[in-house]
Amino acid sequence: MHPHADRTPNFPTLEPGVTLLDRDSQLGVEPLQALVLDHLLTTDGVASWVDAGGRARTSTLRELAPHRRYLNRIDVARGFTPYQHASLVDRLAGRIESSSVPHTLVVTPALDALYRDTDIARREATEQLLHALAILSEIAREHDIPVLVTRTRTDEFAEPIAAAATARISCEATRFGPRFSADSAETLVYPITDGWVQTTLTFWQEILEHRARIDDTAATPTPMASVPGW
Repeated sequence: MHPHADRTPNFPTLEPGVTLLDRDSQLGVEPLQALVLDHLLTTDGVASWVDAGGRARTSTLRELAPHRRYLNRIDVARGFTPYQHASLVDRLAGRIESSSVPHTLVVTPALDALYRDTDIARREATEQLLHALAILSEIAREHDIPVLVTRTRTDEFAEPIAAAATARISCEATRFGPRFSADSAETLVYPITDGWVQTTLTFWQEILEHRARIDDTAATPTPMASVPGW
């Protein structure tokens, strides 16, 4: 028997604190989006997503979600310059505190991307990145929720992101499909077969639908109507 044959496909659990997701570039945005949707399946409340570089791709989110009502629980704000992004992060804590709907997750993918802009001085960019990390760490601590971040590179500029993380998840492509590993634990998200499992949208969608079916504790989606706008 294959050593993983009895494992149920699932995703790593996001715990309160800052979690850094590093993934193979060929896997695209799907690992990040799948982790967000999986977290929403088992919690109540909403996710605030501060986007950079188009990681909050609505086309794939719609394809991945077991039901489109879960998309109503993801509130996206998009930054197109380092200053816009810094302003959105600055407003996050107040937004969470003033909301009548509980927040269960904060998502800030490609956290370093806009601060690499050539129009901003290197020193100022570093200061803004460190300031954003301090705010995100405080939000995770004060509100006891996960903050999920990614970075675009693993160079010296992005090293503070790794240093600020209280947990790390990696997702690598294998010949069976994507494999998540979190700290000392490994989570397989592919069904066991004798051949290659393609990492397509359909594949990720099947894993989330399977999780939705077997998880009896999945929370009822909370409407977003009372969540204040950005």
